[in-house]
Amino acid sequence: MKISDIYDLKADQVQLDFVNIEINRDYPLYIDPYLISTRSDPWSVEVDGTIKSFFSKVVEYIRNSEHSKAIELFRFMSEPKETCLGISKTGTKNGRGVGQGNATDIINEIIKSKAIESGVVQNIEDIVVFVDDIDKDKLSDMTTNIIRKHLIDYTKEQCKIWGIPLTNQDSLPYWNRYTEDWEISREDLLFYQGRELLLVPKAIVSYISEYNAQKYGWHFVVTNERDEQLARRSSLVKFKKYKNGKGVYYLPKKDVNNQITNQISNGDFESRKDYLRQYTQKKPEIFDRFRNSKSKEVKSLTNDEFMEHTGSVSIEKLVDALVVSLKSIPIGTKNASEYQKFIKSILEILFYPHLNNPIIEEKIHQGRKRVDIVMSNIALGGFFHRLHNINKIPCGYIFIECKNYSKDVANPEIDQLSGRFSFNKGKFGILMCRNIDNKELLYQRCSDTYKNDNGLIIPLDDNDIIFMLESLKSEEDKVENLLERIKKNIILNN
Repeated sequence: MKISDIYDLKADQVQLDFVNIEINRDYPLYIDPYLISTRSDPWSVEVDGTIKSFFSKVVEYIRNSEHSKAIELFRFMSEPKETCLGISKTGTKNGRGVGQGNATDIINEIIKSKAIESGVVQNIEDIVVFVDDIDKDKLSDMTTNIIRKHLIDYTKEQCKIWGIPLTNQDSLPYWNRYTEDWEISREDLLFYQGRELLLVPKAIVSYISEYNAQKYGWHFVVTNERDEQLARRSSLVKFKKYKNGKGVYYLPKKDVNNQITNQISNGDFESRKDYLRQYTQKKPEIFDRFRNSKSKEVKSLTNDEFMEHTGSVSIEKLVDALVVSLKSIPIGTKNASEYQKFIKSILEILFYPHLNNPIIEEKIHQGRKRVDIVMSNIALGGFFHRLHNINKIPCGYIFIECKNYSKDVANPEIDQLSGRFSFNKGKFGILMCRNIDNKELLYQRCSDTYKNDNGLIIPLDDNDIIFMLESLKSEEDKVENLLERIKKNIILNN
């Protein structure tokens, strides 16, 4: 059963911020530390800091030849069954990947490779490229253990949103970046039939198919070696003469790759990864180019990609059902919570992967004020990216207020939302309401707020939501177009 079925969430994967796992099977998806490191949203920055804190301690001990201390750091690398991510040979209930004995093997392989002492490995994800017998499954498992506290806190937030009950128990160990040690704490944890579950944000999961030894070796190392051998006209280089008397020197990459394979077979190198380590020691700029290039290619998976694993859904039928559900929510304060929860699931569909990690009724200003919904802005392009880069509006967080009113919202509601803004957290918000009879008047009021440097607010009503949902049935990006049109109207309103 999927999480959404177990707890009767009445929501599909596209409406959820977390991976909607089926608890009795594995998913060929992985928590990706490199993807986390490329993201700028506050949650990912904090998580990346925890990962880097752990691995910097490993690096410190190995470089100081304190190998026993480095091995000790891996003592809590348990088998993380709670996420159901990765491929297990024994099934999700029996663990997979790292394990106690396996953890010792991993750190021993890292020490044996001398990849850290040579400076080749600087980040935890680099070990997949340079250290033998470490694959994406083990990398994901290690990362899960390290960031477990962040995943526990995320799970608690999601369970609060969806009304899922929790059980107070001692957690499994996690890395504390501030004490630089493994810790256990009493936490509200998610259990189902005696088994702990951790919810994982969709935005930090990938196939880990780009940042690996194969891609680095073929596209960067072999390519560079081919180019250098061509330049010096090595014995592998071939010459092709055309009928007109002209000719060209060439060297197929497969010939260079075969040469490397032969060198490994002859014992010149211990393995393919050993070859990559030694090559990178001599030419570190090659790996720098690889790492920088992957920052543009490694991205969060789309909803379509998630649904390939968690079950496909007809967007047409889903949209039709959501429109009916929206219209069926009664207007009035008695149904404010139902409307707020529904809007959160709608925003997941409309704005993922640009916005994620929704928090309902977030306390701000030392708890003096609350915001109905706060989402992290992780956009690398599009409307929410342009807000900051083009319009120069701080928007690390997006503030959303939900007003289940029968009347038009007015200045008090606008002032309430703008009062939640700050330069550090963000000065952009969305005011969700059921109906706007006089949109031009409301846009004018939002324009006044913007011109007074109190932030930008975009109001949306049921008709706008239905329009954006219906647009999901087509290829045209009408969601972006609508937001841009309203933004332009407010900013340029005279």
